Amino acid sequence: MTNIEKKQIDLIKESICVYAKFTECLVLYKERCLFFSNIEGFIDDKGNSCLFRLKEMCHDLFRNSDNANYKEKLYDITVGYVFHEAMKLRENLYQIEYYQPNTDKVSDSLTVIEKKIVREIEMLTKKAEIRLKEGVKEIRTLTIELIGQLISLIELYKDNYLLPRFILENEKTLVSIYGKREFKRILNELYHDGRDALVFRAAKSYLKSEYYDYSRLLFRKVLKKDKENKTALFLYTYASAIHFYFINKFSRSLLFAEQARDMEADIENLNAYKDVLEKLINDLSKEMRKPKRL
Repeated sequence: MTNIEKKQIDLIKESICVYAKFTECLVLYKERCLFFSNIEGFIDDKGNSCLFRLKEMCHDLFRNSDNANYKEKLYDITVGYVFHEAMKLRENLYQIEYYQPNTDKVSDSLTVIEKKIVREIEMLTKKAEIRLKEGVKEIRTLTIELIGQLISLIELYKDNYLLPRFILENEKTLVSIYGKREFKRILNELYHDGRDALVFRAAKSYLKSEYYDYSRLLFRKVLKKDKENKTALFLYTYASAIHFYFINKFSRSLLFAEQARDMEADIENLNAYKDVLEKLINDLSKEMRKPKRL
């Protein structure tokens, strides 16, 4: 795994977080329950919010990069604009919450000048309420635009081997954002066989990252639909051999390892897999000849 591949997935993940957090804020705003304290997860100036993190990620990946695609550059600009508007929204919310005077409790003992100051502050906070309303609308429009642009980035990163398993793990979230029809279109755009290809690629991704159990279970799903898939069968058997080795089920591991060693499959670097299997079989043979300890 290269650093850029992980950064691309983190960017997608944080973008979804930004959309989800703002959706929560929008619900709270409509219910008149949006306060300065509960907006911090969406936007802050200390680096703890998802929007702050996303802005920094975009700057790191795209802002000063000569290799950034124009879609990535546009995404960086959109995120920056969302951040700018969100900071203004945050400031307006702070003014309303902490500086809006309660005119019902203004004492008659105040001087004329003091009453004038209170009225001026009241007018300013009412203007802040108007700006807050406009800001919410603007950010809603921008986040919808952002999540739409995210599709272009996902398609741009289709060769990232971490992407299939990210999509599989976050399928429900992606369907809730884009809808079933659009999600299906995205899958077909990324992988011509749609979800079946997604599962197969996710299985390979887990295998590459040495998550052998996850990998073998997904390859088994592929084989249930396509029993003639020799590549999936080989990789399932290979992953099973290593999985059972690591959980000390040596007999089962040896059985799978010997089966995989004798298989033929149209797969890149097949000899490298076979070398691993030969070493595994040798290690298992030595391990199983050892006397069992009480």
